[in-house]
Amino acid sequence: MNDQAQVHSVKPDDDDEINLLDLAATLLSYKKLILRLTVGAAVAAVLFSIGSLLLPREISYLPNLYTPRASMLVAQQSGGLSSMLSSSGLGGLASLAGISAGGSSNGELAVAIARSNTTVDELNDEFDFTARYKIKKSYKAETRKAFLEKFSASLDEKTGILSLSFEDIDPEFAMRVVNRTVEILDRRFMALGGSKAMDQKRLLETKLADVQSGMDGLQVKLQEFTTRYGVLSVEALATEQVTVMARLRAELIMKDIEIENYKKFSTIDDPVIRRLRSERDSIATALGEVESGKSGVLPSQKEIPALAFEFATIQRDLLVQTEIFKLITQQYELAKMSAEGQEPSFQILELAEVVDKKSGPSRGMICVVATMAAFFLAVLLAFVLEAVKNIKADPEAMARLKGNVR
Repeated sequence: MNDQAQVHSVKPDDDDEINLLDLAATLLSYKKLILRLTVGAAVAAVLFSIGSLLLPREISYLPNLYTPRASMLVAQQSGGLSSMLSSSGLGGLASLAGISAGGSSNGELAVAIARSNTTVDELNDEFDFTARYKIKKSYKAETRKAFLEKFSASLDEKTGILSLSFEDIDPEFAMRVVNRTVEILDRRFMALGGSKAMDQKRLLETKLADVQSGMDGLQVKLQEFTTRYGVLSVEALATEQVTVMARLRAELIMKDIEIENYKKFSTIDDPVIRRLRSERDSIATALGEVESGKSGVLPSQKEIPALAFEFATIQRDLLVQTEIFKLITQQYELAKMSAEGQEPSFQILELAEVVDKKSGPSRGMICVVATMAAFFLAVLLAFVLEAVKNIKADPEAMARLKGNVR
């Protein structure tokens, strides 16, 4: 019983050995077929590759491709000055000056701009990709698609380096496309925020000039007011007017008393009485002119409220303009600091150049892959042919096949 078990346990290994021998025998019997197909595929792949090299690149079915590359450093965060101002308690003033206190990433923005329809359309206007790639329908959409298939914009998050590349059979053309894209990015970054601090500084300079002009006008009005009335405030003007009127009224009363006293001693209209009356009339006239404002020196009592309002308005406007000037001056100093200390968010590290080494295709790899594929197909074909041969040699199998066919 044990011997039978041992025989049965060895039988599967014998079957495996027989199967492996059958496989080896099959490969050996079809070795010429396998060799011919493999060598033929290898030769065909080599001839295919050589033929693609001999033809001009414009009509070659497998031309060399060149990929020039440009590198830019894109600042991942901006706002260092604003952070410093915020930490020092000037964050509110910085926000008034238009300086953001938070950082912002520019890398994704640069990639988005480089791949945007606006950029692609501008490049197409200059290089005419539509005609170059022989696009016959849906011109804009297909041109953008064809360009983006050959264009690459990648960002290294760690270093902040943006790489732009373009693949084409003409290395000089590809170089010009990449460098033109860099120029567009540089211009767009300047427009979108690269010169924000400088723009803010120029705007504040204009505002400062406007406010200064308004202050100068108000100061001229105030000077004219004080020159006209000889005082620095309406209160002083009113006080002076009251003082003059009181003095004239006192003189008028004293002159009336003097006339009455003199009449007690003289009953005739002598020259002294006429002189005293003339002096009294002069005082009364002067008092009337002061009260009516006709003296040309002091305004009338009715004009005092209007003058007080005018003077208060001038003073108020001048005070407001002065405070505005102080605030804008502070904002201007912040903007000037930001403009002087701001690092550029987009720096060109290296422009693309005409490359002399192709980026593809790998003809050697094509030959290797074609040869290996032909070898495996030849092996598969050998097993198929051997299986067909075995079926034909087996009457029972042929009978079953014929029965199935019927």
